[in-house]
Amino acid sequence: MTLQKIVLNIVLSIEMFFIKFMPIKQNRITFISLEDDKLSSDMKLIYDQIKDKYEIKLCLILYKKSLWSQFLYFFNCMKQLYLVNTSKMVILHDNNYVVSNYKKKDVFVLQLWHACGAIKKFGNVIERTYPIANYDAVLSTSSYWKGIYSQAFSVSEDQVLPIGLPRTDELFDQEWIQNQRNYLFDKYPDLKDKKIILYAPTFRGNIYKGFHQINFDTKKILDHLTDEYVIIYKFHPLVGNYQLSVHNRVYNMNCEDTHALFTISDILISDYSSIIFDYMILNKPLIFYIPDYQEYKKELGVFVDIEKLNLPICQSETEISQVIINYPGISQIKILRNTFFEYQDGQSLKRVVDCIDNAMSNS
Repeated sequence: MTLQKIVLNIVLSIEMFFIKFMPIKQNRITFISLEDDKLSSDMKLIYDQIKDKYEIKLCLILYKKSLWSQFLYFFNCMKQLYLVNTSKMVILHDNNYVVSNYKKKDVFVLQLWHACGAIKKFGNVIERTYPIANYDAVLSTSSYWKGIYSQAFSVSEDQVLPIGLPRTDELFDQEWIQNQRNYLFDKYPDLKDKKIILYAPTFRGNIYKGFHQINFDTKKILDHLTDEYVIIYKFHPLVGNYQLSVHNRVYNMNCEDTHALFTISDILISDYSSIIFDYMILNKPLIFYIPDYQEYKKELGVFVDIEKLNLPICQSETEISQVIINYPGISQIKILRNTFFEYQDGQSLKRVVDCIDNAMSNS
């Protein structure tokens, strides 16, 4: 344990001694995010639905690997400790040190998680700086994840609720899809009438040791495709505005919403990113580009063996071009969509709000 963590634990333990005597406010819900300085995605959707019914507290910090951010994180943990233990409910979308180590038993913790699933292993099944604990419910999009999330979050399978994630509702909404298409084609008129390939990989590495990307040669792909094909790309937010080589048929979309980009793309190339599950909702072609798969499985491990999904897997850019030209069809995509999405009605937000209301009404 680092000196910084020792000092933090001493301070939080002293604070907790006094907070344990404070009452839990039965109408208070606290949202905690350590990746955003404002509410977004599922959290924003839920907040907008319940803000008039409950006393809402926010505990937000955009964590970056810098001395100043670590300083802010230290004091943010103190704020978290107070809000967590004086709220009836805490809503998270990532793992949380304070909740896992300093939570009163009567505080209900709802883990939204930030993904529709997980290919790569995470949580308590991999080496961590602290064990995850004290979640009362974890949301998922399918019962498929019950056993996996049970291991990752150290909860029972009954605590994994396959009621869907609010942010997926828009992908079942044809009006929203058309509006996003219109917006993006107005903004990028050169993309109209093109066959659009979206490249959206996850990151390699971690927040402690740094991030990196594998090589992706867009020219090699486009040289084997007709001029009607273009590539747009978006990298994981944790790697920042990472850019591919400049090419007149390649577009940087790091500033655009991922789901919006889904609406104009004709095919997705990805890897171990959980966005592949979101993309399945649209029943569009999907290709895995994973030249490091065997090494990745050995070093980090996977919950979902990509080779068993029966979708195209490529080890080189040349293979990608060949698969794009001769894509085998989307029948397998439809099968996987039914596996990973128990509800396909676009009503996940309503189910999640009902779940929150039920938990808040229980004494």
